Amino acid sequence: MTHPSPSSLQHQKRRWSNNIFGAMNTGSWAWSLLFPTIILAVLFHSNARCQAFVPPKTANHIPIRTTMALDATTGQMRSGRGGDERAGSRSGGSTKKRSGGSRYQTIGDLVKEIEKNPSKFVTSKEGQTRKKGPKRTRKKVERPKQKYLYASQRKALELLAKRESDAMEVEAVIDATAIKAQQMSVLQQEMQQRQMELARSLGLSNPSTQMADAVVGDGGEEVPRIVGSIRLDEDGGTITSNSFAYVIYKPSGWSILGGGERKKKGLKNDDGIVDSQSSSSVNVDIAPTNDDKKPSGSKLKRVKAYDEATDEFTYVEYNEADILAVLTPEERVELMKEGGLNLSDDAAEVAKGSLSGAEFDADDDPDDNAIHGSKKKKKRSMERAVPRMKANILDLTASRPSLVSWLKQLKADEGTPIKGGKNWAAIAGATEVDDSGLVLLCPRDRVEALHVDRCGYVAVVGNGKKMASRSKLIKSIKSSIGSSGGEVYDESTATIEVISRLRKGRDQDPVSTVEISLLDGSSSCSHAVLMCQDRLGEGIRGDPLADPLDRRAARRLVHCESMVVSSLVNLDVEPVVVNAGPTLPDDIAIYASRRDGAIFMKGSYLGRQSGLAQNGLTTAYREINGAADGCPGWVVDRYDKWLFVQQEEGPTKNEATPLEGQAAPEYIPVKENGITYLVTLGESFSTGIFLDQRLQRAWLVQHCSEDTRVLNCFAHTGAFSIAAATAGASTVSLDLDKKWLDRIRPQMEANGIFDWEGKHDCIYGDCFDWLSRLAKRNEQFDIVILDPPSTSVNKFQGAGKKRWSVKSDMDELVALAARLVKSEGLLMTTTNAATLRPEKFAKMCKKGLMDAGIPNAKLERISPMPSDFPSIGCHPVTNLIWRIP
Repeated sequence: MTHPSPSSLQHQKRRWSNNIFGAMNTGSWAWSLLFPTIILAVLFHSNARCQAFVPPKTANHIPIRTTMALDATTGQMRSGRGGDERAGSRSGGSTKKRSGGSRYQTIGDLVKEIEKNPSKFVTSKEGQTRKKGPKRTRKKVERPKQKYLYASQRKALELLAKRESDAMEVEAVIDATAIKAQQMSVLQQEMQQRQMELARSLGLSNPSTQMADAVVGDGGEEVPRIVGSIRLDEDGGTITSNSFAYVIYKPSGWSILGGGERKKKGLKNDDGIVDSQSSSSVNVDIAPTNDDKKPSGSKLKRVKAYDEATDEFTYVEYNEADILAVLTPEERVELMKEGGLNLSDDAAEVAKGSLSGAEFDADDDPDDNAIHGSKKKKKRSMERAVPRMKANILDLTASRPSLVSWLKQLKADEGTPIKGGKNWAAIAGATEVDDSGLVLLCPRDRVEALHVDRCGYVAVVGNGKKMASRSKLIKSIKSSIGSSGGEVYDESTATIEVISRLRKGRDQDPVSTVEISLLDGSSSCSHAVLMCQDRLGEGIRGDPLADPLDRRAARRLVHCESMVVSSLVNLDVEPVVVNAGPTLPDDIAIYASRRDGAIFMKGSYLGRQSGLAQNGLTTAYREINGAADGCPGWVVDRYDKWLFVQQEEGPTKNEATPLEGQAAPEYIPVKENGITYLVTLGESFSTGIFLDQRLQRAWLVQHCSEDTRVLNCFAHTGAFSIAAATAGASTVSLDLDKKWLDRIRPQMEANGIFDWEGKHDCIYGDCFDWLSRLAKRNEQFDIVILDPPSTSVNKFQGAGKKRWSVKSDMDELVALAARLVKSEGLLMTTTNAATLRPEKFAKMCKKGLMDAGIPNAKLERISPMPSDFPSIGCHPVTNLIWRIP
């Protein structure tokens, strides 16, 4: 078979095309109907023939497809390969290919493309080539976004966005709060460390000794009592000293075994008995003795002496009894008034300094302006060089009432004597001096026969974020119950419950009262303190281990209120369940139930219902202390049957006016720790006694004896002088206002003190002036009290009045007063300047002591305010007691 050549085929197509279009140009209507059919047939026939008759050998030279097009200008059919040239001519010379044109010019091009990319020519299961779908104008997504949102959808999205934003803000706040809390914790620890270092620099080496004193009173809260007992051996056996363990109610200020009372020094009398009136003074029997009889028990002593002729020091031996034996009774009395026969090596150094300064007239006024420069300085040195006598004061700080001694005496009175001392161990409850409530006393060798099922504690939490050192608490626990043995409580079962929370007006000093329950083992109040610090992140109010200078209560406010104890010997006996009582101690009840008595009922004011109200030895105290008691702007003081009400926000009046009931008499006798004071309620706002100094007056009484001499500066109506006088001390009261001094003698007579001459004296004048005069006279005192007003004006200087302020002049006052204190004597400094922080006040006092030439004076006691004066933040009154070496 002969195949037509490509040129002949092209010629035939051109001829047929000319015939067809020639007929169309004639205008025949038949052609217009047949034209589409003919064109399609021709195209199909042409392509079919071209593809059917392509020789295999010339496949690379035969076009795959030929397209036909009608020339618009000539009306002739033109052939081409894809129509690209015509498209380019119509578009102005562009050679862009049409999307529908073939990309393959020859079969060879197709073969090459198949070899290059065979995946494009994969066929379907039916053998047909997979057709490409139309090109998508956007990406295919399973869930296309909705272009229109309904109002509910918009609100839902807005709410979701707001919640996400709020959640992010909360997380940011939480993170910031956590960071801030961590930073505050670090700052608190650093501040606490600085406070402890400051206390040590002031001489307060052991803050844990700053504990509460035993309360003076006759109520149930002030004396111990047995509330339960547990048999430790089999019933029916012989009762011995170790047969029982006792649950005892212990008031605050009582120790378990006693405070290690120091042996009191003194000379023996004719009977060989040491006089125990004073711990640091020399006491002798001043009764008449025969000249040829010497007191027994005398010993030789050596003392350093200064020889002016050789200008050297030597040692001299002497016998106190020999010296006292040659004195008359009157001389002995005079010697006792001057401090007794107290010779020390330091006196030799002082004597040398005194003799070297004798060139100056002893009568010169130390403040004379004619004395300048080194001469004036040397004169002041001479004043300090006067030999100081030994102080005559009772040292009761190391001696506290002992619970074991009390129990031993009680059982002896009952006819069932027991052993005392170290035979007993406190294994649970209020085991330390500061703590109050129940304590379990058990014979030391029978501890294993007991099991403590539960201990319940009440604590006041809120100490300005100041917490006791954990290591010190653990050390305290080991020293109290750790050595006694016994199983310790299960910490995993411990619970804490808040029973009251005080926030009103206390944004910077919130306080909460909590109940702590410690189960299945022995525990103490220190365990409760540790539990509160770990779980609540706050310290116990008044804890001396947290900040000794800023104590917000007289003790750490922890109380053991309940206890359950079982015997492991008598298993058939029910456990002993005991409670401390229905009421809490005053200092805790004020925070736990402060509003219970702050209302009027049936025309009478109930007031505080616990210890103070039941204490017959004290009838004057504060009922409401303003905002700290939940009553902002109101202060109510009780003076026996009369109430003295002050409203801080009301109109200021110079005199008190009766509000209700019978008017008070001119003088009202009230009691404080058994001492009678006379107060007035109608004269301005000064009643004649500062109730916030009740603890300090009780402390003063415990340190005074008949040989003690007290100087009370800024005496006012002499409350400190009266307290010291009731203990037998001689007093000097100094004040700027004579009308207050005139009220001292009637109050002493109300306490049975009529021996006024030579024993008590009142000086009317400026304290600064008289302190210098007393130093000039070489006057010395065992205890000096400085309780100045916050500010005052010296009216004795006429037109040149000098305004004095505690904040700027306290160091000068301390320097003048410290020179008058005997060796081993006490200097009490007090201020009611609420804006003066305790640490700053302490630094000012220390500076005054250094200016006086006494740099080694030690801060011995920091006495806070009593329980009826709760505070917000630091106490507004600071009381510091210094030991002068």
